[in-house]
Amino acid sequence: MQAVVALSGEIHDSPLVRSALDGAGLIVAADAGASRLRQLGLLPHVVIGDLDSLQGDELFHLKSVGVEFSSHPDPEQRTDGDVAIEYALQRGATSIIVVGLFGGPRYDHAVANLYLLTHPNLRQIPTWTVDGWTALTVLNGDGVSQAHLHGQIGDYVTITAVSETVEGITTVGLKWPLSDATFSRGLNEGTSNELINDRAMIQITAGTAFASHHFRNQSLP
Repeated sequence: MQAVVALSGEIHDSPLVRSALDGAGLIVAADAGASRLRQLGLLPHVVIGDLDSLQGDELFHLKSVGVEFSSHPDPEQRTDGDVAIEYALQRGATSIIVVGLFGGPRYDHAVANLYLLTHPNLRQIPTWTVDGWTALTVLNGDGVSQAHLHGQIGDYVTITAVSETVEGITTVGLKWPLSDATFSRGLNEGTSNELINDRAMIQITAGTAFASHHFRNQSLP
């Protein structure tokens, strides 16, 4: 089952985002992520969190239409997003798409949300974040180590080392191909590669990396 976890950051509406939401068997909102979904005309199946930023009329409406609520077990130690991802896994998610990862005045929240994607419990689960016309996934040498991209010629693809080194990077379908390459964190060696076909593949053998796909033509294939 594909699950969507909605955080409280901005969600830029696009067919890419709509496609992710339409394919979800479960939509979990982390607190004010429910408000972001309502801006798109959608409701979550479940709202989880300490409800510190979801109150008043918004909270009343969600309860009145039968949205399920699950309390935050440890608000002092864990973020709403962390708990929402754990909840999705407990409900049987086999892949997870996170929306609302960025935006708002708290840069620390944006960084923490990005690194939610590297949560140890997600190493064996295909995990993406999608916003506007960009999709980003996590690759782990000891987990989900391969990503398949489907887009259009000229789309940007970037591979970023998250661990100190990422080894065995091999690509198919990119303008500047890689074969058993090694990237080091902080050097940005894999920025702005491009699709030369409508499909591409990225694989690593060790370490953790982000692989992002930006649709330059702003249309789905």
